[in-house]
Amino acid sequence: MKRTLFIIIILLFYKSSYSKILDQAIVIIENDVITQNEFQKKINFVISQYKINNQPIPNDLQAFRKQILDHMINARLQVNYATRQGLEIQEWMIDKAMENLAQRSGLSLSEFRQNLIDKKMDYNTYRNVIKEELITREVQRRIVAEKIKISNKEIEEFIMHKSHVFKENNQYKISNILVSLSENPSMNEKIEAKNKIDMIKEKFNKGEKFSSLARNYSDSGNAMSGGDLGWRKLSEVPKIFINELENLQKGNVSNIIETVNGYYICFLEDKKEVINAKIQERKARHILIKKNAIVTDDVAKNKLLELKMRITNGESFGDIARAHSDDTMSAASGGELEWAGVGTFVPEFEDQIDNLPLNQISTPFSTQFGWHILEVLGKRDQDNTEIIKKNMARKYITSSRSREVIDAWLIELKENNYIKYVTENDNNFNNSSLSREKNIEQQLWDPFSE
Repeated sequence: MKRTLFIIIILLFYKSSYSKILDQAIVIIENDVITQNEFQKKINFVISQYKINNQPIPNDLQAFRKQILDHMINARLQVNYATRQGLEIQEWMIDKAMENLAQRSGLSLSEFRQNLIDKKMDYNTYRNVIKEELITREVQRRIVAEKIKISNKEIEEFIMHKSHVFKENNQYKISNILVSLSENPSMNEKIEAKNKIDMIKEKFNKGEKFSSLARNYSDSGNAMSGGDLGWRKLSEVPKIFINELENLQKGNVSNIIETVNGYYICFLEDKKEVINAKIQERKARHILIKKNAIVTDDVAKNKLLELKMRITNGESFGDIARAHSDDTMSAASGGELEWAGVGTFVPEFEDQIDNLPLNQISTPFSTQFGWHILEVLGKRDQDNTEIIKKNMARKYITSSRSREVIDAWLIELKENNYIKYVTENDNNFNNSSLSREKNIEQQLWDPFSE
């Protein structure tokens, strides 16, 4: 009897808990739910983004809420798909993404965190959003890689018929000098300005530095920085300079360019071209020990320390890699990896390659794949023009098809998952409170505040 009573109590407890979840749920996705609380937090987060960017909130609140909820459903479907596929995002990946965001803002990570808090944003919510974005981005990358197959013929035809794309990716380090004219210049003013720009150009041709001439004579707003415009892609170069840049050699100045603002000359300090592009490649070999239920971090690390000691004592790196490395592809080659350019590997692996002296074995270090020891065998400068062209062609073709592929896959994903909107009447989605807040003191700009 006691056992029966206990079972009844347990069942009632779970029934009560389940009912509570259903009470809060607004969308059911298979065995998962999106709750009203999650939805409200997402709305608040989006609104805070609008505020930070000084953007007005859309007037159609119902469409705005629907857009946010649709985004949440798509994201949840992809996150659940990632879980089924065994795709995991490690904490260090989120940390790295947060650090990159902080750096773009010119802040340290702690300053960036405080900045979010000062703007009334929940830091943990922000991290969760970043995590979700990392997951969905990786899921979509894998779907695109799986579904879009590009033939060598397509790549060759792209290179042959769309070569202008490569020129668009050239970068130019340029500076300028302006001798300005008034809004309605007289003929004498034009002559004086023209004589001045001729004099500046002559001084440059006689060996004076362009930056010094810009500081001394230019009327441009960047005169005190030596006329520097920084590195620019062709699409970012001021239109008045584009024709001149086409034929300008590095270290030379352009012809004089006359505009309504006055007379310009442009200096090409340096340029990076896709054609004749040289990159540094590195040759390395490694031994990988993967983690599992038995092999913990400590076990993997200690095993690699033991293997490193054996190599230091004279055993062959290649033989030990063949016998012990969990990277079966490279293990067959004694742990050797192909020559690879900067950015090919995950950040921890890249850091080791960058900082490790040649022919020296690293201490054990971890990545998302497991624990490694690494040896850098060589570095070289390689003319990879054709490889870069092919990679760029593949990237452009893939990009042109990826959106359609992802959209079709998301439709398929929705069709293959049970999705139920628990709240049938959209007007119940806090519509009255949202509308009321929007109508009261629009300048407060917080229609979703509770």
